[in-house]
Amino acid sequence: MVRNEAMMEQVRGLRSRGFTLAEIAKYCGVSKSTVSKWLKNNALSGEVTKQNKRRAGQENAKRLKLINKARGSERALRLAEQLRTAETEYKHYKQNALFMAAIAIYMASGDLSEGGTIRLSTKRSEVHAIFIRFAEEYLGVTKTKVRFWLLLHETHDEERCMKHWKKKTRLTYQQFKKNQVLKSGVSQKPLHYGVGNTIIGSTVLKQKLSHWIKLSVKDLSALK
Repeated sequence: MVRNEAMMEQVRGLRSRGFTLAEIAKYCGVSKSTVSKWLKNNALSGEVTKQNKRRAGQENAKRLKLINKARGSERALRLAEQLRTAETEYKHYKQNALFMAAIAIYMASGDLSEGGTIRLSTKRSEVHAIFIRFAEEYLGVTKTKVRFWLLLHETHDEERCMKHWKKKTRLTYQQFKKNQVLKSGVSQKPLHYGVGNTIIGSTVLKQKLSHWIKLSVKDLSALK
């Protein structure tokens, strides 16, 4: 039995106005467990709890929406700044033979999708060597961050092919990912060492490279 009926009535009144148990406990100077006990059999309290949960859910949804909107704005601002930087760099680099050669190489043999991975795929080892050098000098990629794998036919000598590509690209065996081997059903030995795939995982660098390519195409289109 509750001795302080006035206190209990105050608790009920606050609850009917939508106050949470924690807020009522703080306001009345009693523990949250005491408030919960007093309101245990109060039907109105249960309804208020449901309303508070719905309100909290709605407020959380609004808050998440605002957070996502803010994050989207921040991403847009960062991307705009990255593209401005890329344009400035392009103006300085476009007279360099290595830079423009690598841009052309990627346009011809690179992954041009909007994903976050730079991926160059060709059977020509010298092309990979040029692009890796470009990635180091112009994209600021540490060579140890470059990954590589081979697409081979079942008639390839995998060890021999890897040795060839390691020598040409100057990468370490630790940088080679698992190779893919295709079953061709042809017994004739292939004439090359498989298709090499240079991989650099970076959304920022992919966006920069893609923008350089767009600027290059724009320059070429302007030629008469």
